[in-house]
Amino acid sequence: MIQVSIDKKVREWKEAGLLDEATGQRLIDFEYKKLAVSDKREHKPPILVIIGSILLALSLFSFVAANWQAIPDLVKVSIFLVFMLGMYVAAERLQVKAPRYVTLFRVLGVVFFVATMIVIFTTYNLSSQLPLLFWLFFAVAVLHKLIYKHPIFTFIAALAAFLAVTNSFQGIGITLILFGLLVTWVWFHYGDNELDRIFAWFSFYGLLLTIGQYIDYEGRFCPLWALAALHILFLVYRERAQWQYLYLFVAAILSIGYLVNATEGWLSQRQPSVIEATLLSVVLVAVYLTHRRPDLLWVSLLAVIPFSLFEGSGILLAILLEVVALAYLIMQDHERKPIVLAFIYFLLVQMTIYFIYVWDRLDISLFFLIGALIVFALSLALWWRSRTRGDART
Repeated sequence: MIQVSIDKKVREWKEAGLLDEATGQRLIDFEYKKLAVSDKREHKPPILVIIGSILLALSLFSFVAANWQAIPDLVKVSIFLVFMLGMYVAAERLQVKAPRYVTLFRVLGVVFFVATMIVIFTTYNLSSQLPLLFWLFFAVAVLHKLIYKHPIFTFIAALAAFLAVTNSFQGIGITLILFGLLVTWVWFHYGDNELDRIFAWFSFYGLLLTIGQYIDYEGRFCPLWALAALHILFLVYRERAQWQYLYLFVAAILSIGYLVNATEGWLSQRQPSVIEATLLSVVLVAVYLTHRRPDLLWVSLLAVIPFSLFEGSGILLAILLEVVALAYLIMQDHERKPIVLAFIYFLLVQMTIYFIYVWDRLDISLFFLIGALIVFALSLALWWRSRTRGDART
């Protein structure tokens, strides 16, 4: 009906001399194209088709679940492969028609890939090779991130890396270690934003810890050796200035973790040798001397930890952390840099020392009173220093 009215109107305009033949034909073509696009956008499948599709899908899944044991192994794998390929085909078809759903179907493709791998591992009794499943998941997630550039795959890759590393401590071969290092390097080197590189950095760190498990290293210094080994990436990628903060974050966690472990006896019972402690201390100091980055000075202070662990009560390590936390806070303020993280680390050290040494010896209300006075005095000192420099706000 609309098409007839368009033709009729154009014909009337031509007869009245308002349009020439060529302009009238272009107007008709334009209106027909606009109408076709509108019909295409407004086209929705009937509600019965939607309900029928859902019921059909549920019926298929119910049938497969009920007859799962009777289905041949190859058919089981093929079913999930078909669903996986169907997700990617649907994503490609929707790029023009409904682009907002493309990423959803690609994510479902990753989900069905993992489901397919699970079916393969359970069907063919490969449960002992569970780390391989997670590393394959990690590789596929990184591949999706590099191809499709969507941030959702950054977080999927980070989740896969975490699962892969944490499930590899019970046993991982040299082949998987090399595979994991290769995939992690590809993720880091070709990632299109800093978040990818940060997650990749932590993946490298986790892999180095699994290498310690692979070579049956049971010493107390494995986390410190892994942190020192990561400085090699500083040599290759000197422009990654934000890695200084990653180093500081891991160093802070390690220092508090070592303090807790030393006092609670969770560390390996095997005493470290003086030679190993000396060598590790030299390496940690060399990290700072090699790069000459001011922030790495605080990492080099971890060189004292190997020797402080020889003292079983952890008093020496607690004193070290107290001094380092306070010095770091003062230095940040002296250089007019943000002190929020330094202040948080200082408070964490105070809380850790309290829970370790004075929990059973000091009334908790008295502790908080003393802690509040210390924090107030420190804040007042920092404010007074800023005031004398003329940059304080009352």
